[in-house]
Amino acid sequence: MEKSMKIMAGEIFAGLVVHNLLCAAAAWFFFRRAPVFAGLFLGMVCGGLMLLHMAFCLERAARAGESREAGRRTASGVALRAVCYGAVMIVILWKFSDRINVLAVAVGALGLKTGAYLQPVFHRICRRRAGGEGTAEDMEKPEQEEKTEVES
Repeated sequence: MEKSMKIMAGEIFAGLVVHNLLCAAAAWFFFRRAPVFAGLFLGMVCGGLMLLHMAFCLERAARAGESREAGRRTASGVALRAVCYGAVMIVILWKFSDRINVLAVAVGALGLKTGAYLQPVFHRICRRRAGGEGTAEDMEKPEQEEKTEVES
């Protein structure tokens, strides 16, 4: 996986973790039952695995020679992800419904969506901590222009 894709996946995963921590805090006040927390944790793990699979599928589709092949690879990845997640949910509902809350698994996995929305925020925070790279001020003046101005 490319470095930029790894960074972006990490930022999305950070949003996924924040989402599940907030949900766990809410569950602490309203439910305080172990199956809810187990479901949130399992949902977070499923969301993280789906995120990794999406990243690999996107890179594989980007390497495809033509757009038709890229579309086919992306569609097969989506179908595989949906079948696997559906199978996990059915197994939980069928075998472990007394120990894992199925609704909490779904809410935990929805943290993937929250993580995607929070990714720009985490990207900005990480770049500012790294020395200002990637902030709006740095984007306005590319390095090439600065070097040519100094040389003149």
